[in-house]
Amino acid sequence: MNNKLNAIATFLRVAQAGSFSAAARQSGMKQSAVSQQIAALEEELGVVLLHRTTRVMALTEQGESYRRDMQLLLEAMREAERRLNPADHHWHGRVHVQLPSGLGQLFLHHLLTLQKMNSGLHLTLSLDDRIADLVTEGVDVALRLTREPPQTHAARVLARIETALFAAPGFKPVHSVSELAAHPHVRFSGIAPEAPLRLVSDSETIDIKVNTVFRANTSEALLQAIESGMGIGGMQLPLAARALQAGTLVPVLPAYRLPDCFLYAVYPDARFIPRRVRSIITVIEQLLPEMTEPLRIL
Repeated sequence: MNNKLNAIATFLRVAQAGSFSAAARQSGMKQSAVSQQIAALEEELGVVLLHRTTRVMALTEQGESYRRDMQLLLEAMREAERRLNPADHHWHGRVHVQLPSGLGQLFLHHLLTLQKMNSGLHLTLSLDDRIADLVTEGVDVALRLTREPPQTHAARVLARIETALFAAPGFKPVHSVSELAAHPHVRFSGIAPEAPLRLVSDSETIDIKVNTVFRANTSEALLQAIESGMGIGGMQLPLAARALQAGTLVPVLPAYRLPDCFLYAVYPDARFIPRRVRSIITVIEQLLPEMTEPLRIL
């Protein structure tokens, strides 16, 4: 059994490193020994795990499936061993977290402090608004801001995030919803150019065709465009807080808001979620109330 576990660990190292030679250097083994372990594992399993030539190595479909399952298995074993030792701290190991580019900035300081306080923790942070492939990119947990729960992975809702309309202080005042169509607008580039602006209040939902003059794929770019006076735009309340306090943003039609989004923690596989990953999400969850509550008065 120990030989097989060693072979599995070697296979995972080869898959991560991308070549037999790189895996051999990392593990301090001879390249021939690495190749022999992989060949023996393939023979026992009765499948080809890796396509290899003199120039390139790639996982087969069965190899990729086996890699995902064995990664979870070995991680579960390590976690079980850590729990046997009360002296072990749960802030230990590597964690790859994907965060929305805007909200992620608000968590960044806290996560950096967390790693500085725990030398055994090694974070990889991806501040990215695109929908990453969690499995192939090795993401342990992704925070996603969406109106509907993700369908392809296990997810847990962390918070409701409100989005309101804002403009620069010198922007022409807007007194009614009907006036919005006459003003330039700043919008997220993921929204179809001709899609109407949907607003909700306590009593109604309205769709308005607006003149979009600027589009961007990050919250920071949208925020700067709104602050520059380029147009009216929607902004998540936690991201607008500092600009509101500084006086570089003012609310527009505060009785209305864009449809609420929800912040989800999305996991590549719900069968096993390491304790360190759960712990990081707990830290983020504890930060959310102070980021969202103060702005509900708008």
